[in-house]
Amino acid sequence: MKLNKQQITEKKEQVVADIKNFESFVKKIYTSDSLLSRQQLHKLNQTSQIMLRPLQSQLDDKLPTQSFNLSLIRYKNDLRVRQLQVVLPTGEVTNIQKFLKQLNLLLLGKILESDFYQNIKLTVVSNVQIETADKIKRANQSLKQRIRQLTDAKIQLMEQYDCTQVKLAQQAKQLIVRENQNEKLQTKIKQLEQTIRDCRFEFEKQKTEMSTLREQIRIKQTKQNRQKVVKQISNIKHVCPKLDDKSFKEEIASLKQKFSEVQAELRLYKKRSHQAVPISRSERIRQLTSELNFACVEDYHPLLRLVHKYNELIAEDLTLWQQIQGHFEKIDECWRFIDQNGQVYALSDISLNGITQDSLTTNYYYSARQRSDTGYVMMIRQLNKRVIDQQPTQEETETISPILSLKKQVLIISWWGETVKNATKKLNYLGIDVVWLDPSDVSNDKIMHEMQKTQYDFVLIVMRGAHHETVTAAHRLRRSGRQIKVANNPGASAMFDYVSGALGLADEC
Repeated sequence: MKLNKQQITEKKEQVVADIKNFESFVKKIYTSDSLLSRQQLHKLNQTSQIMLRPLQSQLDDKLPTQSFNLSLIRYKNDLRVRQLQVVLPTGEVTNIQKFLKQLNLLLLGKILESDFYQNIKLTVVSNVQIETADKIKRANQSLKQRIRQLTDAKIQLMEQYDCTQVKLAQQAKQLIVRENQNEKLQTKIKQLEQTIRDCRFEFEKQKTEMSTLREQIRIKQTKQNRQKVVKQISNIKHVCPKLDDKSFKEEIASLKQKFSEVQAELRLYKKRSHQAVPISRSERIRQLTSELNFACVEDYHPLLRLVHKYNELIAEDLTLWQQIQGHFEKIDECWRFIDQNGQVYALSDISLNGITQDSLTTNYYYSARQRSDTGYVMMIRQLNKRVIDQQPTQEETETISPILSLKKQVLIISWWGETVKNATKKLNYLGIDVVWLDPSDVSNDKIMHEMQKTQYDFVLIVMRGAHHETVTAAHRLRRSGRQIKVANNPGASAMFDYVSGALGLADEC
């Protein structure tokens, strides 16, 4: 019995409404031979639970013996056939179109429960096999990609090897040509050396012959001159000249006057030579140093006695005073000095040795000299060494926000720590980074190494306390064009003026 077109159309349109809506949604996001992304699969799972949920009650009536929960259905991509698959709650995997078709027939009552389960059975693939197949496929893809990379690298290396071989061949040819040229040049040099030796021999020979000829000519001319003189003397007539007393007297008077003038100059010269010009000790030492060399070093052995006498003269001062270190303690507006052994000393204006009480701090150690006979203490300076038991004060911990961002670095070499700290606060306010080195704590080699660095835009060296080598190197660097200033004993304001003037910040300051 054949069906007409109208019956066929009606038969095709017999689809449950919810399944039809879900199928149209699937067709929007999925096409044949394509894979869905992870976000699309997640969206499909959520939409399936929402759109197929109303069919659960009808499905329970159609499947009384074995329940089928639609909310447990999951969707995944089959990488082997590149299709969208449905994972049923029982673990079976089938095509999505086939699943929707069998579900529609079951709800319309055209197939029974047994036929439904029999028709949707496509294959049962364990998760282990699926994961293994996916891993194998990914491994094959990575291996293929690695093989392609290695092949490209091999091709590049072969090209580089060929280019290198060509360059080596060219260089070998050039070396051969240069060797030939060198051999020719060596031959020419030997020929020239031989020619020079021959010419030198001929020159010496001609020089000897010329000297002999000159001597012969000189002897001959001497003989001829003597003969001429003898002839002239023999031809001179002996005539007695008339005496002229007046001319003789004038000549004698002029000679006496010249003689007196010469005697006066001689007396004046002797007087000047006897007057010794006073020379300073430093000038004498400089003269001795300039005249010292390997030829006259043995004549300087008496200087050992001078060194011995100098050591004897200063030995008393060295033994009389001994150097100590300690820190300050302030009790009831009175400052006390405590050395490393715990000995407490009272202070006076003379013992502070020019250090003001406003600049004293309990956070750093100070060096001092103690008289061995009376125990009197004389302060020297502040050390760049923090007292461990003391905590930084609020003034030291508070940061200064700079008003400019100059990104400049300045190196200051000085043993006056408090002065450098005050200058640093002002310079940090302008955005200048300051590095301070204390010659008493830092070695001279470290200071010289830091001075050589070009990262510092300006270097300030305080002469008092600095080593002689440091000052000499500073002047040498200044002559080479570096921004370096050697000052005698500047204060905080003078340091700030030196740095701002060197960096061109006079207007900002």
